[in-house]
Amino acid sequence: MIENIKKVRFVTIAGALVFLLASAVLVGWLWDISTLKSILDGYISMKFNTAVSFLLLSVCLIITSLTKRVSPTILTIELLVAVYSLVSLSQEIFAVNLGIDEILYPDVEGFLKNEAYPGRLSPITAVLFVVMGLSLFGQTLFKHLRLYFQYAFHFVSLISLICIVGYFFDVPSLYKFTFLTPIAIHTAIGFAILSIGAAALNPCLGVVKLFLERETGNIIAKKLFFRMMGLIAVLTYIRMQLYKHNVLTTDDGTIFSMKPSLALSSILFIIICFVFIYKAANAINQSERKQKLAEVHFKSVIESAPNAFIISDETGTITLVNKQTEIIFGYTKDELVGQKIDLLVPTKFRHHHPKNRNSYHAAPTARYFGAGRDLHGMRKDGTEFPVEIGLNPLTTGDSTLILASVIDITKRKEQEAIINKQVLELQNKNEELEQFNYIASHDLQEPLRTVSNFIQIIEEDHGKELNPEIKLYLEHINLATGRMSMLVKSLLDFARLGKNRQLVYIDCNDVLKDVVSDLNGLISASGAEVRYGVMPHLYAYRLELRLVFQNLINNAIKFRKNDIAPIIKIHCHEEKNYYEFWVSDNGIGINPRYFERIFQIFKSLHKDGQFEGHGIGLAHCYKIVGLHMGKIWVESEPGEGSTFKFTISKFIDNNEQRSDEKAGKLHNAG
Repeated sequence: MIENIKKVRFVTIAGALVFLLASAVLVGWLWDISTLKSILDGYISMKFNTAVSFLLLSVCLIITSLTKRVSPTILTIELLVAVYSLVSLSQEIFAVNLGIDEILYPDVEGFLKNEAYPGRLSPITAVLFVVMGLSLFGQTLFKHLRLYFQYAFHFVSLISLICIVGYFFDVPSLYKFTFLTPIAIHTAIGFAILSIGAAALNPCLGVVKLFLERETGNIIAKKLFFRMMGLIAVLTYIRMQLYKHNVLTTDDGTIFSMKPSLALSSILFIIICFVFIYKAANAINQSERKQKLAEVHFKSVIESAPNAFIISDETGTITLVNKQTEIIFGYTKDELVGQKIDLLVPTKFRHHHPKNRNSYHAAPTARYFGAGRDLHGMRKDGTEFPVEIGLNPLTTGDSTLILASVIDITKRKEQEAIINKQVLELQNKNEELEQFNYIASHDLQEPLRTVSNFIQIIEEDHGKELNPEIKLYLEHINLATGRMSMLVKSLLDFARLGKNRQLVYIDCNDVLKDVVSDLNGLISASGAEVRYGVMPHLYAYRLELRLVFQNLINNAIKFRKNDIAPIIKIHCHEEKNYYEFWVSDNGIGINPRYFERIFQIFKSLHKDGQFEGHGIGLAHCYKIVGLHMGKIWVESEPGEGSTFKFTISKFIDNNEQRSDEKAGKLHNAG
C-alpha cells in the first residue's frame, strides 16, 4: 500500500512538472514572452503545438495515475496526440504541407525566421510524441504487452538524454540527429520527465524498478548511478575547461573538435555504467528475493506446524517461536523471544540444562528425545506436562542455531493409560474365557456323559418294562444330549481356533490338493467337481487356511441342488497389499438379507435336520480370515449359486498373533 502511494505521488509530480513547463511555454506564446518560449536567450523555442501536446499528455498521465480505470476520453486524447504527430512527421518526410501546423496558433516567429513550415513539430519531437502517445494508449488496452511499451518509454528517455547532453556540451548534431530542425532544450527535458513518469506507472517493469522499488540492489544502484552522473559531469566540465584554456591541446588547437567526442564518450560511458549497475542490482535483488522467499516459506512452515517450534542461539537465547509454542507453554512471543530456553524446563532439571545444551552444541546433529523416556516441559503457570523433543541444527554463517520441535504428549499418555487398562481387562477376560473352555471341556461334558450312561442303563435293565411312549422320550433325551455334547465340543474347537498357529510360507496348490483328497469320499458320493487353476505361494497359517477351503467346499457340496451335480470353482488374483480368493458354486444360493447372519456362530438358515451341521463352519472361516488380517463376504442370489470371497493380507505379523487372537475372541463374543 505504501509503495503504491509513493508510485502515484512520483507519477503525479512528473506529470505536474511537465504540465507547468507546457503551461509556461503556452503563456509565452500567447503573451509573446521570449524567455518562456525558449527559456534562455539564444536557445531554440518550443513550438506552440509541442506545448499543447505536452499539456494534453501530462493531464492524461496524472489522471491515469489517480484512477484505477482509464476513461475513453483519456485514451482518445493520447491517440489524438500520436496521430497528429505522425501526420506532422509524414509532412516532413514527403515534403508536403497539409496546413495543420498553424490551425491552433499562427507561428509569427517562424515567419520572421523564414522557416519553410512555421509551427511544425521538429522530426525528433514528432517521433517522440508518436511513441509516447501510442505507448500510453497501448499499455492501458493491451496489458500483456506492457513490458514492450515500458521499453518504448525508456527509448524516449534515452533520446531526450542524448539531446540534453548535446546541449550541455554544445554539440548540435546530438540534438538535431542530422535533421534540419533541432529539438528545443526544454522539449528534451519535458520528454525526459514525461517518459520517466509514464514508466513509473508500472514500477515492476523495465529499468524504472531500479529507482522505485526498495530493494537492496536497487538502493545501492541508485546511489551509484546518481553519483556516477555527477562525477561524469564534473570531470567532463573540467576537461573542457582545460582544453579551453590551452592546458590540454588538440591537433588543430581548438576545443570545438573535441566537443563531439567528449559528448559521445560521456553518453557511452553513462550507458555502459548504467548497464553494469543494472545487472549488478538485479543480481543482488534476485539473491535477496530468494533469501526473503526462503525466510517467508520457513516461517510459514513453522507457523503452520502442529508442533511447538523454538529457535535458540548458542547461548540458549530464544530468537523465534511459533503460535503453537504460545498455546502449549502459555507465554506470548514477546515474553519468550530474548529469554533463555531454560525458562521452559522444569525447575528441578533446570540446573542440568546448560551443561546438556553445551554438550549438544559441541557436536550438533539431528536428535530425537522422548521415546521410552519421561521428558517434561513447564508452562507459564508452573504446571509440568510430558513432551517429546526433536533437535535440529541450523547453520547460519559462523553461528549455529538450534531448532527445537516440542510435542505435547499429554493426551497420548492419557490414551496409553486407558489402553494399558483395557489390555489388562482384556487379559483378565481371556483368562476367564480360558477357564470357561476348561469347564466346557470337562465339567459340562461329564454331566452329559452321566445322563447318556443312565439312559443306556435304563434301556438295558428295564427295556422290556418300558412302554413305547417312554422309550420315545428316552430316545429324544439321548439325541438332545448328543447334540449338546457336539455343540460344547464345537464351541471349544472355535475358542481354540488359531491358538497355536504358525506363520509359514505355503503353496496354496498343495493345500487345495490335500483338502480335495480329504473330501474325496464326499465329492465322489455327490458327483461334485472341484476346479482350480494356479494358486499363489504366500505367508499364511497353514492348518487354519486349509480349514477355510475345507469348510467352503464342504458347504458348496452340502447346499447343492437336488438334480444338478455341484461344480465348485476356485481362483485367486493378486492385489498390491493382499490376495483375493473366490470360491463359487452352482448351489441353492443365499438370500442377500442373510449375508451377515451366516458368519455368526450357531446361526443356520434351514430347519433342523434339513441339512447336516451346526452352523459353525462359516464362523470358523470368518475368524480365520480375520487372523490373516483379511475380510470375507458372499455374493449370491437364491437359486443362482454363491460366491464366497475372502482376502489374505501380505503383511501378516506373526508377533501380533496373540493380539489378533484376542481381538477375534472379543468380536465373536460380542
